[in-house]
Amino acid sequence: MIYRNREKMKQISLTKTNYAVLIDFDKTMTTMDSNDSWTVIQNPNFLNPNLSIRSNKLAKEYCPIEMDYHMPKEEKFSHMVDWYTQVLDLYYEYGLTEDTLISCVKSGNLTLRSGLTDFLFSLYQAHVPVVILSAGIGNVIREVLALHDCLYDNIYIMSNFLTFEKNQLLPFSNPIIHTCNKTLSTLPSTVTQKLNQKEYFLLFGDFIEDIHMVPKEDLRKTLSFGFLEKKVTENLRQYQNAFDIVLTDNTSFYEVQDILHSLTENEDSKNI
Repeated sequence: MIYRNREKMKQISLTKTNYAVLIDFDKTMTTMDSNDSWTVIQNPNFLNPNLSIRSNKLAKEYCPIEMDYHMPKEEKFSHMVDWYTQVLDLYYEYGLTEDTLISCVKSGNLTLRSGLTDFLFSLYQAHVPVVILSAGIGNVIREVLALHDCLYDNIYIMSNFLTFEKNQLLPFSNPIIHTCNKTLSTLPSTVTQKLNQKEYFLLFGDFIEDIHMVPKEDLRKTLSFGFLEKKVTENLRQYQNAFDIVLTDNTSFYEVQDILHSLTENEDSKNI
């Protein structure tokens, strides 16, 4: 765990009511060795193996582009939309059903990070708004949280939701949320109003782009946590430049809570 901005931490004083949580899902709420919310529903035990083969081929083509921080933003955006669209089309082509999606989630390797369920429960008890901003599949995220009994009413999921009719997948028609365009600007006004009432944001992500979940002008009141568990040496400087706290070595949310407890105003608010 590496602290970059200790001065900001000294200026932040959390209470039960003055902050909201903005959090990514894949590799942030889940462990680094877990499947992600896309690949978990490419299980060859439930769907044609060619779906996974073709999806993996696309990943090999587009992952280097996703990680290219020198490519112009507009060009990268276009590639991300192309990639996601092609994978979504594969789900439709190979006849993904809602029942199959649920079966894949229940049997798949999608592991929540240690301490996460306790963290979410404490946020629910304190009525802290939690916004999951994910470039993954929203149906999968919802099912995973439900399986772990932590799909609380203080949680809002902004992600790519698949639409089913009579168990059959309909063609995807919503704007695609990818790793480079996750922002609060697309949230419903009811959620935005709740966030506008908060003095601070806690932001959690595993991509450099996750820092853009909040507008640049709100970074001064945002304490950001970046999970970095691959190519740590090569990427550490970039993550330190982006996040206030860089989390390495499979950091648990118990450790995150220890940090947050040190920022609370008094003992009465330490059930964050």
